[in-house]
Amino acid sequence: MNKLALALPCAALLLTACAHPMLVKPDLEAAKVAKAHERLPQKVGLYIPDSLRSLEVTTAGGGGDKVRYKPYADMETGIFQVLNDSFSDAVVLSSRTDADAIAKHSLSYIVEPHIDTTSSSSGVLTWMATDFEIKLTCKFSDPAGNVLTTLASDGTGHSDFSELTHNMSAAGEHAATDALVKLGTAIQAAPEFKK
Repeated sequence: MNKLALALPCAALLLTACAHPMLVKPDLEAAKVAKAHERLPQKVGLYIPDSLRSLEVTTAGGGGDKVRYKPYADMETGIFQVLNDSFSDAVVLSSRTDADAIAKHSLSYIVEPHIDTTSSSSGVLTWMATDFEIKLTCKFSDPAGNVLTTLASDGTGHSDFSELTHNMSAAGEHAATDALVKLGTAIQAAPEFKK
């Protein structure tokens, strides 16, 4: 068997195992908390460690390929927007225990998000994910670290091939937007914030 015959199967294996970059950035306009909701009086701080901001996740795409993205980096602005729309004020914290920032802004809660993602595709000829799921879980703690409540929202997104040809990240973006809309609803409904 010659070298070319050996190389072709290897090249085919590499092509089908690619992880293509995409985004899971939400539509910020669509994720806005409705103005009809009155902002809650508390002030909150959003904390995402740098290790999570830089975390890259790989999940299934189409045609045997995979997709890769940074869920925390992509969704941070949207999570902050929902918190800022829902509470009287929101700030981003550089440390979970930044006592100066917590005191300066009179924060009631520290919010720490956790993001789980899955994806799949009904297509066999293209790499883009047609279906995407994001489970967004936000832990609300007081400045001393005592957990007040944990709110979860499950976002789903579907995109057909015609949309994916114009926006290869569409399914992920739909799922991120859905998760944030549901987070806003969960915050407004949580009895813990109305005490």
